[in-house]
Amino acid sequence: MQKKPIETVGVVGLGKMGAAIASALVKKGTKVYGFDPNIKDSPVSGVNLVGTLDAISKETDVIVIAVKPNLVIPVLKEFSKPATFVSIAAGISYSQILEAAPQGSYSVRVMPNLPLVSERGAIAYFCDDASVSNVERLFSGMGSQIRVSKESLMDAVTGLSGSGPAYVLTFLQAMAEGGLQEGLSYEESLSLAMETIEGTLVYFRKLRENDPNLHPMEMRNWVTSPGGTTIHGLDALERGGFSTAVRDAIKRATERSKELGKG
Repeated sequence: MQKKPIETVGVVGLGKMGAAIASALVKKGTKVYGFDPNIKDSPVSGVNLVGTLDAISKETDVIVIAVKPNLVIPVLKEFSKPATFVSIAAGISYSQILEAAPQGSYSVRVMPNLPLVSERGAIAYFCDDASVSNVERLFSGMGSQIRVSKESLMDAVTGLSGSGPAYVLTFLQAMAEGGLQEGLSYEESLSLAMETIEGTLVYFRKLRENDPNLHPMEMRNWVTSPGGTTIHGLDALERGGFSTAVRDAIKRATERSKELGKG
């Protein structure tokens, strides 16, 4: 049974990720109050833009902090009323949030990713038991939610799914350029690449509903014939270090998340 959405939410910081969260909230009927001193007009239709943090506090006790990591603590210290503060910043710890927020507040660390605006996001979070319901209600209908067992895993989440859309888009562009190189138009190549990526994932997800143990490599083998085109293409990927490069990207992004937490 889907939980009832939170009626009002504050969003501090309306950059790309903050605006995406605000947009997803508005779409499901939540009243959203936004604050961002760097903009005059809200980038999201339906968001009530206010001029102060106090104005946010007066309207709601669930507040998403969507500013850059170095601004999270200074912003939290500006609040005077306790609330549930949901930080999406990489590297800023649960205890740092709680220490900077007004006494009596709740601390939540969340790492969402951009696809949540299309209801297909990957949303991982760490918080105490008392805040779980608020997190689930806040992000309901935006994608898959995963509560991690240890806060240290939030850095790995950041490196994998937080940064992941950029990896996927880089792969998409590389596929489109590959088709362009072989004589297809860019639009033809991009369309084929998008449908191939999306269709493969939709099919794989559907198959796993019936067989949760299905491995990606098992499905890959279905389209990899002996001596055929696919095995030669896969060989080229591995000679270029494809799998290692992806794992290294996640490792380096995870390390950077840890560095951000150290200031």
